[in-house]
Amino acid sequence: MLKKINRGTHADLNGKFEIPIKYKNTGTIRISSIGYITKEVKLSQLKNNGVNIINLSTANNKLDEVIVKTSRKKKRKLLGIQIVKRAIKNIMDNYPTEPHSYIGYYRDYQQPVGDSYQKNRKSKEEIKYLNVHEAIIESFDNGFDSDKLKDKKNQSLLYNYKTNTKFIQDSTLTIPYDNKSKKYSESVYITPLGGNELNILNLTNTIRNYNKMSFSFSNIFNKDFASNHKFKVKRVIFLDATPLYEITFSSIQDKTSYEYNAFGSIYISKQDFAIHKINYNLFYRNKKNHQYSVTVEYTPKKDKMYLNYITFNNFFEASNGYYFKIDKTYFNSKYKIFKVYFSRQAALESIDKRNFKIYYKNERLKVTDVSSFEGSYRIFNVFIDKKSINKIEFEKEKNNPNYSSYFTFEITKVKDLDGHEIDKRASIKINQYREFFVQETFENKILPNQNKFIDKNAPLSKAKITTLQLEHDYWLNTPLKSSKN
Repeated sequence: MLKKINRGTHADLNGKFEIPIKYKNTGTIRISSIGYITKEVKLSQLKNNGVNIINLSTANNKLDEVIVKTSRKKKRKLLGIQIVKRAIKNIMDNYPTEPHSYIGYYRDYQQPVGDSYQKNRKSKEEIKYLNVHEAIIESFDNGFDSDKLKDKKNQSLLYNYKTNTKFIQDSTLTIPYDNKSKKYSESVYITPLGGNELNILNLTNTIRNYNKMSFSFSNIFNKDFASNHKFKVKRVIFLDATPLYEITFSSIQDKTSYEYNAFGSIYISKQDFAIHKINYNLFYRNKKNHQYSVTVEYTPKKDKMYLNYITFNNFFEASNGYYFKIDKTYFNSKYKIFKVYFSRQAALESIDKRNFKIYYKNERLKVTDVSSFEGSYRIFNVFIDKKSINKIEFEKEKNNPNYSSYFTFEITKVKDLDGHEIDKRASIKINQYREFFVQETFENKILPNQNKFIDKNAPLSKAKITTLQLEHDYWLNTPLKSSKN
């Protein structure tokens, strides 16, 4: 958080964040995190180039446990499930029911799992991020007693949007989840309202949508979360002077699923039982990689809790478009041969006329030979017999704009130089991220009277940009490229 202007940013999972250079000489940042003592650092003390490492000190836990008294005056500690139930009961007391808004940094991006994507693209460098899209968004919330998804007063404005071209853009990985051949995500259930990536992210805020279906197995938070999980108070940690219960939980398989296991942690204030943070992870059986992970954090401002950040990460597999295939074909009328262009160099030992089938109006033509074009491994001449040449009626049909659609090419068993067979798409494993980090909160701010709100069912790239007044200054916090070192 930048002092004086009360505007902030958030670190990524590795603790990295960026601050605009304009604040270097006069700015001071306050760094806070659950379990650590807040620290103030003057930006003028940091170096301009490279990464500055700032260490935080662990907050001490010296407060006594909160106790309750039984009718016999015996003291006992609260159980994890009792704390959770009380926190859920207190939601309407601890969170704002009045209109308010947040301005923050939104991004969605993808990260390959393992090196399959890197190998598929034949990249010598590690590919850390794909399809990075960034935005500055103001989200208007009419209060916790309204439906975040359906209430007409719960809208968002887009102030800035860009596709970050510093990272690979792969359109084959940005298609919707069809759970079929192209892109799928096992058992990731969220409310079936769909919409753009921002709307999907909002759907997973199980605290804000406490009385609506969010995701398995939090389900309807105020009805199902406590009954679907078992809880254990791990310890008490601090956010500055505020003691928080750190409670771990896991799904109860009899009530949820034996195919999937959920684990996570929830942080609840010992003072007013406000939920400061929840982290939820779903795993398929004993697999190490989660199917999805949701983290939501709220921060206190005066007497209410306001959104600090939300991240939703889900795993999916996709068939990548960067595979060995036919690029194009055409008929050379002068020499009466077909030319076939492959996307990559083909292994000559896999070139056999029996692997090349050509059909004209669903009638097979007889291939007599296949040879490399002028020594190229990507371009090949395919010869057909005279009877087949007569069948294709080139002189008669050459001016027909639909002529090319009469041909079908069926090429099998041909391999590229790395042994990849034609049309065999490698399965690419990807983690998809959607994240929103609040930079400034506005209490008691109502929805403005205008018509440029983000369409919840259309891509963010199609949304209208609203001009933000110059006195406001919000910035994109682009993911930093990682190296193997």
